[in-house]
Amino acid sequence: MKIRIRGNSIRYRLDKQDIAALEQTGKVEEETRIGAGALHFCIKAKDSPEARIKLEAQAVHLSLPLAQVQQWIQTEQVGIDQEIANPDGSILKIVVEKDFKCLTTRDEDDSQAFDNPLAAHNC
Repeated sequence: MKIRIRGNSIRYRLDKQDIAALEQTGKVEEETRIGAGALHFCIKAKDSPEARIKLEAQAVHLSLPLAQVQQWIQTEQVGIDQEIANPDGSILKIVVEKDFKCLTTRDEDDSQAFDNPLAAHNC
């Protein structure tokens, strides 16, 4: 799972292994060790009508509607977009996407990433 945070938005990118875990177990998790602690991210597919997110200590828990997750997994749909209202009235934008292989060489393993649909157009 790749996570990008910018202002009031969080973008999650899931590769084939992440999506398989989400489909089989109903959740996918990632943890980043920082010093003596860790930052934990979790996405769950729940039988509920709306997306929810909560911050607990060093963890971010995102719950998405099960039907929406199943449709995303079983189709060519690239992503799920959600807007969740914060208690202060601000909006948190959430995007969960299939992770595509990079079009340029990078020092990271993208063997589990999806084939990039723009690869055929790359010069």
